[in-house]
Amino acid sequence: MTTDAKPQAPPGLPVQQMAASAQPGWWHQAPPPPAARQLGQAWIVTDVGAVTAALAAPSLVVVPPHRPAGPAADILARMARFSNGSQHTRRRALVSGLLPPLASADRITSDRVNRRLRRRALEFDAMPLARTVPAEVLGIAMGLPPAQAERAATLTGRLCDAVSGLQPPPVPDRADDAAAELCALMSGLVADNTETEGNVRVEATAAAVSILFQARDAAAALIGLSLAAGSGRLPADQPVDQVLRENAPVQCTRRRTTAATAVGDTLIPAGADVWIFVAAAEQGSVIPATFGCGPHACPAAAHAIAISRRFLLGLAAQGWRATPGQDIVLEDRPNIRCPRRVLVSRT
Repeated sequence: MTTDAKPQAPPGLPVQQMAASAQPGWWHQAPPPPAARQLGQAWIVTDVGAVTAALAAPSLVVVPPHRPAGPAADILARMARFSNGSQHTRRRALVSGLLPPLASADRITSDRVNRRLRRRALEFDAMPLARTVPAEVLGIAMGLPPAQAERAATLTGRLCDAVSGLQPPPVPDRADDAAAELCALMSGLVADNTETEGNVRVEATAAAVSILFQARDAAAALIGLSLAAGSGRLPADQPVDQVLRENAPVQCTRRRTTAATAVGDTLIPAGADVWIFVAAAEQGSVIPATFGCGPHACPAAAHAIAISRRFLLGLAAQGWRATPGQDIVLEDRPNIRCPRRVLVSRT
């Protein structure tokens, strides 16, 4: 893994490394931590009750990733994921209206996985499929032809990698080109509405793009961690549930205080970056804590789970399991536990 954190160690890791630590739950295990505490230049919230309260606090707002002005910055700023208040409510409704039926996503996932496994005979890294298939599935289920959905998945990957900072320095930042082409593809799924305040058509296109954007990394992490957790020892549909409860792919989410905010007995100053560790709130509820709660709870939690399960079942049906004994190394991310690669072989 990316750090050598031990359960008995004090919470001294940089906050950006905590989600990818060797044992991500150590900082919210007994004894109970304070509701919120400062770590370097940021604040962290890991107490179960405080996580729920913080996610609902109107003075803790989401902010888009910092980007130079251009198509990428524009599309990110229009996503519900990075909006607040009435803008978020309106944009989230657009996302919910565009989400396809679960049955369609399940059927298309099975088809896409089967297609990608044709003529596979040797051990291979499953993560490239995990990073593209969910976005392809959602694109097709929303109405894109398969070839356009494949292109949309590729463009989504470029946008996600640029925003996350995972692009190697020699590679030019292609986020603006990817965002512009992706919007052109997805705009075909949006009904031609009369312009109103905020331009309905543009916001609906942003909503369609955001469905792929939010699915890409989180679904890849869930699939990758589930493959590694299964390793041929569990039925293919069980590791997904295990990972969601014990090794959540999305560990935390970032907010910023617009005013001094009380979290438990701690007062967080205005303008502070706050990392809310949603995984600390896992108590076995119907919807795993990794999907969040409050206004910004993931609207496609059921889709992520269904696609991930069907992906693993498709591999298992043809005899593919994670190769035993391999080291799973995580990508260098501040909030997601995503394997860099997971080798699979026939059992």
